Amino acid sequence: MKVENISYRVNSRILFDHISFDTSNSGLTLITGKNGAGKSTLLKVLLGIVQPYSGSLISDEKVSYVPDSSDNYFIGLSPNLLFEFLQKQFFIETNLFEERLRELREQFYLNEKLMTQTIQSLSLGEKKKVMLIAAFLLDSDLYVMDEPLSGLDQVSVENLIHLIEQKINLGKHFIIVSHERQEILPTVDQIISL
Repeated sequence: MKVENISYRVNSRILFDHISFDTSNSGLTLITGKNGAGKSTLLKVLLGIVQPYSGSLISDEKVSYVPDSSDNYFIGLSPNLLFEFLQKQFFIETNLFEERLRELREQFYLNEKLMTQTIQSLSLGEKKKVMLIAAFLLDSDLYVMDEPLSGLDQVSVENLIHLIEQKINLGKHFIIVSHERQEILPTVDQIISL
């Protein structure tokens, strides 16, 4: 993804101005800033959910998105239904899908009981695990994640960091918004401060 001079305004307030970066030579791009600085909005601009005030972005990668909260997503769905939908929507071969899902559920300790509950009824950490599993099921080129470590237990944090490192070593790219200390994450190639 190549971002050139992206700006975003809300009424007369400038949230961010002339942001430029390129993920093609970066495994991990970290976006930091205070609350209200526009980090989540920048991710939504990058994903095409909202339009920038000015600037351009070029992206032809397959993208997976992990929002900070799932409260407005997946209403009425269980993890099972969400994962089955993704398999059908993205034409993931059944054996490959089942193997990926099994591995990811083991890494994030998502047990069978949770698979049939509605996503809204899950705890914050369980919701985050569902969203992470959904993102990694798609085996995308670019992963865009908003606070992916929030709500996770220590073992799941360690497993997520290991998984990110593995994907980067396979040539995948990450754009992550995080309040966490930079040292917790794998090697950060570029930092965008808002």
